Amino acid sequence: MRVVIAGSGRLGSSLAAALSADGDDVAVVDKPMDRRRLGASFDGLALEGHPMDRAVLEKAGIREAELFVAATGSDNLNAAAMLAVAGFYSVPRSIARFMDPEKADFYRSLGMEAVCPTATGINQVLDFIRRGGFRSLEAPIDTERVCVRPRDAWLGLDPVDLELADGRRLLGLVRGGRLVAGEGQSIRRNDSLVVGMRG
Repeated sequence: MRVVIAGSGRLGSSLAAALSADGDDVAVVDKPMDRRRLGASFDGLALEGHPMDRAVLEKAGIREAELFVAATGSDNLNAAAMLAVAGFYSVPRSIARFMDPEKADFYRSLGMEAVCPTATGINQVLDFIRRGGFRSLEAPIDTERVCVRPRDAWLGLDPVDLELADGRRLLGLVRGGRLVAGEGQSIRRNDSLVVGMRG
């Protein structure tokens, strides 16, 4: 898979190193470029340049990219880079990191994929406070199965009628903290949909 990552900080460089180790074709764009974070085993392309510079992005292979990750230290730059890539190139998948939860929610409402480590941290601290402690599950996360919030277009649908992309299928709904069977239910705004790969 061809991946272009904007940002060579902790997140960008760690993703680049992990994807490169998996055999993906990775290019990292940043100014200034922090090559030492990428590590000696990184065999991808590291380009010094602004993530909004189309010439730099094209040198990084954005036209052939299957994934774009906006992981700079600036929420505004991440949003702008993702919007620019969506406007000029047909990258099938893209995601941006936002430190501000409100910005992450706003861009999600526009249909953008966003991750927010601040919100994750808040939830972990609240878990610690409310439960009197936070313990690791001491087990690996199963990335083949995820929980997602329903899009507005899915509300009221029977989950059986839901068509999911990328070979995924609905495994069930989480409603009121309980896992319920999907069939025969109608999707509600506060549900979480448990989604997995078709097997």
